[in-house]
Amino acid sequence: KTEEKKDEEKTEEKKDEDKTEEKEDQAEKTEDKAEGEKAEEKKDEPKKKKTIKVEKEKKRMHKRTLSISSYHTGSVQPYSPEIMVESRAKLEELARVDKERMLLEEIRNTYESFIYLIKNKLIDFEEQIAAVSTQEQRDALLKSAEEAEDWMYDEGYDADLVVYTEKYAELSGPAEKIFFRMSEVSAREEAITALEAKLKKVTSLMSKWETSMTHITEEERGEVLAEVEKVRKWIEEKVAAQEAADAASDPVFTSAEVPLQTGDLQKIVSKLSKKPKPAPKKEEKKNETKTEETDDKKNETKDDAKEEVKEESKEEAQDEATQEEVKEEDKPDDNKEGEEL
Repeated sequence: KTEEKKDEEKTEEKKDEDKTEEKEDQAEKTEDKAEGEKAEEKKDEPKKKKTIKVEKEKKRMHKRTLSISSYHTGSVQPYSPEIMVESRAKLEELARVDKERMLLEEIRNTYESFIYLIKNKLIDFEEQIAAVSTQEQRDALLKSAEEAEDWMYDEGYDADLVVYTEKYAELSGPAEKIFFRMSEVSAREEAITALEAKLKKVTSLMSKWETSMTHITEEERGEVLAEVEKVRKWIEEKVAAQEAADAASDPVFTSAEVPLQTGDLQKIVSKLSKKPKPAPKKEEKKNETKTEETDDKKNETKDDAKEEVKEESKEEAQDEATQEEVKEEDKPDDNKEGEEL
């Protein structure tokens, strides 16, 4: 009996629990329905915007002076000012010695090559050198080259830059004078022929200007021709003086002086070539008096004659224009020639 009672109590307890669970489920369902309805209502309602006010913080600058102290660790330490000055002096001295060594090698090569240049020119240009030097000068030049070669391979082996510079000046001085006189013989002739051709071109240009540039007066052309004669006279005097002078001495004039003689002439010709032509004079219109005629026949004949004259004048004007165009095409540009001179 006691067991039956216990079983009945358990079954009643289970029933009570089932009922409470059903009630809880119904309560949850009703809550879910209420929440769903509230959510739908919230969806239908417009959302309110939230405004948040933010205050900007003012930036402030904080300055502080910092004290810094440097120190070095390890076996490698920085240079002191004294060591730095000493190292720079050593580097400068090494650079100076290196530069002096390169200059010494350069002047040695120049000195040696000039020795062979003297010997070769005395053989290759024997006739040309003989025309501008004496036998004594040629012998002295050859002897100086041989002595320089002996000195270079003996005492000059240990010579410094200063000694080589003095020796080179001593060797090249007399040789350069002879070689210069030899080269000037042909150079002067070429310069004089070029100058004479230029003067001939100027004289022919002045004869052209008599017809092509009539606005240039005869006095202006005469000034140009006078300058041409002045240059020709200079050429004659210098050539005569050079022929009379000793060929083994310094020349009376050099080839570089020849083209400089046309400096004044070029200025005058270029100035005249840029001279503008005078403006053409305007023809004055003549007042024609017209007489009245009563005859109709005479008026008609005069009108016909005027029309014929107008047509003839038009044809003549066209012919003149074509002739002027042909002349302008065939006419040389004398202004450009004057500027080129």
